[in-house]
Amino acid sequence: MASLSQTNLGKLAAEAETKGNVSLAIQYLEEALRTDRDAEIICKLGRLYLKNKQANQAYALIKEEPDLFSDQRIFALYCATLQANHFMIEALQLEHLRGKKLPVIVKAVDLKEQQRLMRQFRQLKQVNQRDYQSLLKLDLPNFKSFAQSLLFDPSQNFAVRLSLCEDLIKLGIKDKIHVWVIGKEGSFIPAQTQLLEKNTIYREVVAAIGSKYYHQPSQLPLALSEANLLLGSLFPQLSRYVDDPDSFASDLASFIETHQGRGHQKLFEQVYENLSQ
Repeated sequence: MASLSQTNLGKLAAEAETKGNVSLAIQYLEEALRTDRDAEIICKLGRLYLKNKQANQAYALIKEEPDLFSDQRIFALYCATLQANHFMIEALQLEHLRGKKLPVIVKAVDLKEQQRLMRQFRQLKQVNQRDYQSLLKLDLPNFKSFAQSLLFDPSQNFAVRLSLCEDLIKLGIKDKIHVWVIGKEGSFIPAQTQLLEKNTIYREVVAAIGSKYYHQPSQLPLALSEANLLLGSLFPQLSRYVDDPDSFASDLASFIETHQGRGHQKLFEQVYENLSQ
């Protein structure tokens, strides 16, 4: 429920919008959200962002919500932001997840713009979140073929590779996808692959790390960070490189503390060598 100050700011925003000053209305609602997140204010602000041709801001706003589905107002705004941003790939993922069509039609950008976005992405030396989100504007055939070309590049940034693999999983792609992991070719079928955070090996390694550092809580964040870095670098080939999660976690702890990874020393060195390239 909105507080009194939020209610007052909401009234000022409504007055500003009525007078045609959408930018001022947005400022009032942004100020209201600094106090506390309120679904009604979020929806009003998101609607004004879209009205003011600020689709990126609307998307960023809605994606901060931990639950996009329970509140129909929030879900409707989410769908509207996907439509306004032409995020067809995310819309298809959402349809796959829910098992039904969205209440809006989300179209990719035109083919000429898709070609431009793909060329531009290939030229990037550093990829940020906004850069990666541009790929969500592709249609499904272009996204699949472009993702495959990027995944088959041995020099590809591991974070981009991880994001591409997980997006293909969310799409439920049934084709075999080829991928390079620490200098070796592998393959996976997205529809038959779990997301990293749901992967059994990943969860067992994280649990083992948690147990290992139970009495050293100050060291736990670093250990988990390194575990995520290593496991993310090996995804989606975790089962190829990690056959015993407990042993992997124990050797990782040793590597962090003494730089001696024991049975996994060579693997750890390979991962970090690839990360440094």
